Amino acid sequence: MEKQKFLIYRNPGDGSVRYDRFEVPIEKGMDVLDALFYIQDHLDSTLAFRYACRGAVCGSCGMTINKVPMLACKTQISSVNEIIQPIEKFIRSKNIDFIYGDVPAWDREHEILIEPAPNMRVIKDLVVDLEKFWNHFREIEPFFTREWNYKQPESKQSPEQMERIERYVYCILCGLCWACPVSNKNPNYLGPAQLAKASRFVYDSRIQHEKQNSIVSRVMKEDGVPACERYFICNQVCPKNVMPGTAINQELRKDWSKHE
Repeated sequence: MEKQKFLIYRNPGDGSVRYDRFEVPIEKGMDVLDALFYIQDHLDSTLAFRYACRGAVCGSCGMTINKVPMLACKTQISSVNEIIQPIEKFIRSKNIDFIYGDVPAWDREHEILIEPAPNMRVIKDLVVDLEKFWNHFREIEPFFTREWNYKQPESKQSPEQMERIERYVYCILCGLCWACPVSNKNPNYLGPAQLAKASRFVYDSRIQHEKQNSIVSRVMKEDGVPACERYFICNQVCPKNVMPGTAINQELRKDWSKHE
């Protein structure tokens, strides 16, 4: 049976870092998450990582694969390089080095490198602390506040109105877009996912003006839309093609830059 070598970041939680090597038998259709399960079940039960749906919907298994933020359950082992190369090329064109720290003796040609999602504190191995991510998410008030209407239909929205926000509805909050260099250097930056979700509510035809104004007031503060430096890495790594950078720059920044 064909085998694939993996080089995996390990951090037991005490700050010490090492990289461990594993060799996994590969079957047709296996993804990176399948390989992590094999390692955990057969080679090292202490390996820690997150997962849930296994269908690229929940976003739990976001991690860095060969230096590119990806969903492990969506990344086929047989086509890792084919998937990653165009994204990696774009990231490197931005002269960004925070994702590309040195890894001891990584044999790129024969090994798949697995590391935690960037710009988040590591709790253990591939598990990162998402507290800051969720705190910033709550700041943009991602919910409706309106009086109940008990008469059917409770609210109306045309297909055209839905199409206006549909792209942003698809955000699964995986956090991969926090590979943004601004998130790396500015811990107060709301983040691409948060600003894309803000767009989802700001442009929803059912939102009340007062609520819209509240969200816009928050995202237009210095650590929100104005902090975006237009790297557009968030657009490249988003597994759902939400295009957060486009939401920030061609919608929020364009429409609300003069908001008071």
